[in-house]
Amino acid sequence: MATSSSDPLLLPMPCRELPRTGWRASRLTVGGVKWDSHIPEAEAVALLRRAMDLGVNTFDTARGYGKGESERRLGLAIRGRRQDLFLSTKTTERSRDGALRDLDASVEALGADVIDLIYVHALDDEEDLRKVLGRDSVLDALREAREAGRIRFLGVSGHWFKDSMETLIREADLDAILLPVGLFNRAYGYSYFDAVVPAARERGMAVLGMKVFGAGRVKHAASIEPYLRYSLHQDVDSLVIGCDSIAQLEASVRAVKCEPPPLRDAELPGLEAEALAITRSWDKGEFDWVRHYR
Repeated sequence: MATSSSDPLLLPMPCRELPRTGWRASRLTVGGVKWDSHIPEAEAVALLRRAMDLGVNTFDTARGYGKGESERRLGLAIRGRRQDLFLSTKTTERSRDGALRDLDASVEALGADVIDLIYVHALDDEEDLRKVLGRDSVLDALREAREAGRIRFLGVSGHWFKDSMETLIREADLDAILLPVGLFNRAYGYSYFDAVVPAARERGMAVLGMKVFGAGRVKHAASIEPYLRYSLHQDVDSLVIGCDSIAQLEASVRAVKCEPPPLRDAELPGLEAEALAITRSWDKGEFDWVRHYR
């Protein structure tokens, strides 16, 4: 907790507008993994409310996180503060009917009549892309929901298969993308900044970044600070981070509020080596998304 006027936690939260939405998003978005089921409910709600108090105004979750617990816990935390927040969730359904069922469940769990942004989640290979672009698909469901005023914006998220994401961006009218933007991607030589992000920017889309902390593997790094510094200086509007304690949350917020400079070229080789080393193994519950990059 902040104890003096010199504590960076008391500084304003840096914000940036999410294109198309008009929302001034906090540079950090708190994501829905880690506190979805890793910690008790009361601690999760306290963590989320602490994030709000520190200036985080953008929250990301998904229907499948914690078997629905992530949305439910977020719904508890935002009671009475919904109007001050931008909420995004996701569906892995590919059919129209399945996506509408997910939307109904998300609305109920979040206790929000309108959801700001829903992603077609975890876009995969060409076969998956064909399902998304096919008839009676998830896109049909979300467009209907947007027209009905149940959601405001549509997006796509993905951890790999960047070619599929670029194609979807070019063929569908989407508002936002969510993709890995961490040092880990640089270390593995699998970047979305060569084609996907430029394609999204050409269409005026919002860009949100994830995997800043390597799905939790950064706990084995010497410091989280350079990982945040790297991602903060990419072409990204807000960084989605996971955390399972208020201490972790405050460490991230403190680093961002200090508005650190970009990494120096001399720092990158050592950090890339560290990023590779700490993603050679994974603990229970961690998501090994870099297996596709190897």
